[in-house]
Amino acid sequence: MLLLALSLALQSPARSTSPVDLAGLATIQLPSGFAPVGRGQVGPRTGNFDSATLGQHRNDYQITFRLEQAQRTLPGGRLANPVLLHVTLFNPAKPKPDATRIGFTTIPQFYPPAGNDRPRLDAHFAAQRWLDDIGDGDAVTRSAATNEGLGDSAASRPPERWLVIHVDPTRRIRVDLYALRTMYSLDDARALVRRVAESLQTTPKLAELFGGVNDPEARDEERFESTVRSALAALDGCGIRSMGPGMIAWSDRCASWLSEDRRFLRVARAVGRIPSSAAAKGAQGEPALTVAIPPGRSPKLAGASDFRLAQLFWHDAAKGWVIAGLGEKLHADDAPDSPLITSITPHLHDRRNVYVIALASYDLERAPDHVTIAEFLTESDRFATALREGTAVPGVRATPFVFEP
Repeated sequence: MLLLALSLALQSPARSTSPVDLAGLATIQLPSGFAPVGRGQVGPRTGNFDSATLGQHRNDYQITFRLEQAQRTLPGGRLANPVLLHVTLFNPAKPKPDATRIGFTTIPQFYPPAGNDRPRLDAHFAAQRWLDDIGDGDAVTRSAATNEGLGDSAASRPPERWLVIHVDPTRRIRVDLYALRTMYSLDDARALVRRVAESLQTTPKLAELFGGVNDPEARDEERFESTVRSALAALDGCGIRSMGPGMIAWSDRCASWLSEDRRFLRVARAVGRIPSSAAAKGAQGEPALTVAIPPGRSPKLAGASDFRLAQLFWHDAAKGWVIAGLGEKLHADDAPDSPLITSITPHLHDRRNVYVIALASYDLERAPDHVTIAEFLTESDRFATALREGTAVPGVRATPFVFEP
């Protein structure tokens, strides 16, 4: 009964529509119940059209948005896919799409599981029972009755689904609809794709997106430069106000290192010092400190490279300062001979103390979205407070320290 009621509601010609934002590039009007799935003809079901990810788009001719209606999961775990809708926008600076050449659909669920076997996929598309095209100016609506039998060309029973494709060259939009016939009549399916195209309202960001794709290297370089500037500016929160490639920069609380190519940034934050006498000795003579509360990371911190703890201590046998992980294994970026660590140890003067520092590593080129320096500093301060209050290491209260000249 529920499915029947939904079907009747969907087929009502008077049903209301509401605007759907396509990642800030355009808006369209759709009946209620349509939900965004993601960008691209295939890909993960993100459930949104995140404009922040548009920098990943690499096609300078078109961009596709996927939506679905009345989606549900079948007992076996597969999606039912009762109504699938793809909206493709075309670059206004490129030639118009050809509405007379519709030889495929952007909806992969229509096709059999044939991988990249293009001849078989094309044959499947051609073998459907195609109905008469409907023209409106230079726009064309093409429709097929599909899933009628065991084979591509069989017609042993009424169609299970409609495949309707509308191409509007003037508006530079294509709309593909693949829907159960119990959800839409053929007339309503045709009307829907036409109304979507007619409701299209683009923004200047659409042309900007395609213009940026023309020179992806320049765009990537611009993003890299912006990431470097933002990262170095964020270091001001720790008292570091300037640094250059290959340099170590200092404040009394922090030290940072930037690689020669400016791709990698390492940051260290002074957290607290603990008397060596308060710690038992491990198998290699290192302080055996037990961390009672793990560093509860901010949701914006992606992982161990964004926040980790280490301890620096004097080792008599080694006749020097040694570094070890605190509550976890030592990170590869924190090797004793790494530029940041070798620059810190000369600033430690009291061999009777274990110095606890927080460390973070950032790839400014490949992972710009994970450069969370402000969150790292907040997390460092949170742990420093717990260390001073004696809740981080049971029975031990740390005292603050600074990197001395």
